Amino acid sequence: MTRGPRIPRPSGALLILCIATLPGGPALAAAPQPDTAGVRLELRAGPEPDTVGVRLELGASTDFTNEEFYEYRDAFVDSIAIGRRLVGSPETRGAGVLLASVAGTRRRGAAAYVLQNELSLGDKVQRGSIGLTWRDDPSPGWRLYAAPRVEYRHDRTFDRDLGEWRGAASARLRHGFLQSRFAELGATGELLRTRGQGALFLLDRNAARASVALEGAPLFGPEWRLGYNLAVREFPDSSERDHVEHGWEGRWRRDFAAGHSLSFETEGARRETRSSAPTTRDRFVEGAGAVEADLRFGESVSLRSHAMVEAIHYDRGDDTLFFDYRIVRARLGPRFGQGPGSASLGPRAEWLASPNHSEEYFEVGGFAEFEYLGGSAWWSVTPAAGWRDYSERSTPRTPALHSSYAFYEMGLLGEQPIAGDLRLRLSASVRFESHVDSLQDARSLYFSLDLRKLL
Repeated sequence: MTRGPRIPRPSGALLILCIATLPGGPALAAAPQPDTAGVRLELRAGPEPDTVGVRLELGASTDFTNEEFYEYRDAFVDSIAIGRRLVGSPETRGAGVLLASVAGTRRRGAAAYVLQNELSLGDKVQRGSIGLTWRDDPSPGWRLYAAPRVEYRHDRTFDRDLGEWRGAASARLRHGFLQSRFAELGATGELLRTRGQGALFLLDRNAARASVALEGAPLFGPEWRLGYNLAVREFPDSSERDHVEHGWEGRWRRDFAAGHSLSFETEGARRETRSSAPTTRDRFVEGAGAVEADLRFGESVSLRSHAMVEAIHYDRGDDTLFFDYRIVRARLGPRFGQGPGSASLGPRAEWLASPNHSEEYFEVGGFAEFEYLGGSAWWSVTPAAGWRDYSERSTPRTPALHSSYAFYEMGLLGEQPIAGDLRLRLSASVRFESHVDSLQDARSLYFSLDLRKLL
């Protein structure tokens, strides 16, 4: 397979480019007092000067991930059968991280921008990105958004040696008319190039998308949004994957007296290949819809219910990889809290139906959410447990592909300021599965720690 030229590795040039491309304007002068975002500068151009803020973060991060499961082998070592054995795929990596961003306004606030560069240089993953977000109000009732971005990643985890270049640019033009009505036009372009071991699973692609939307956001009454988009994707290394996609989106929300609310959301797409293909992976219709209701009982107690359904239908399905299915999820639980802390708990259920009966299941369980937000700190703990029951049963002649199991899981997210300008970010998740067929027992662990200093 013929590939493109060798991909160079990132260097400090990305950081230099971030500083060098600071938008021009009048001379910069330090403001009397710095803000929490870092060094603050002002453009002395009149009674309402524009501002420029520079933010630098320097730190280190580490990640650990592992999945363990049982494997049965009919092999022998020194005349002893190996039999069932617990195997895993532990992976640990560390990196130094540097973030530099410049944020400011132009034309006395009519335009605002954020230019951000991030570097992560580690033992197994090296990554560099630079992106610009620009918002401009050229005239009353009109608003323009633009966001170009370039990223490089070199990944040597799990025996890979994969290099990726990604480039993307998006723009949206938004116009207000009548009373709290908006029309929006959007366009996005994307480019991906890969090279090295593992590139076969991440194909090069060129993509373009155009979108149009109407939105209503009145001060009183329901909020709503309707949108349509058209996407075209081309794969230089696999022309059979080239496709066109028509997508839709819709949202509606209504707030009532006493804090009650009701909302609906839907999105979906119709994808078709541009030429005949041996598989149906890129010829399907998919859609999803959700409804959420929030009933409040005083200032600190509410009852929140959420239900959603998603489905996919292939033009020509099969019984292995590309099969039709429908998933229904629902959860209900009271939420308690007033001030920095809150808690929610209750039952949840999930049901998957498919012509591929080996994949059908019904799951029931319970969840809890504990959140704390205060003093520049944020923490979230989300335990859950339940039982997943597969409809297909094993027989002596035809063992089932999956066995039913009980699961226990916990998620943790947090951000905590420490002494001085140090900030700690933590992400962790753990899951245990206890199967009826003990050979399918499994457990997984993910842990990420990031410690940075604001300069």
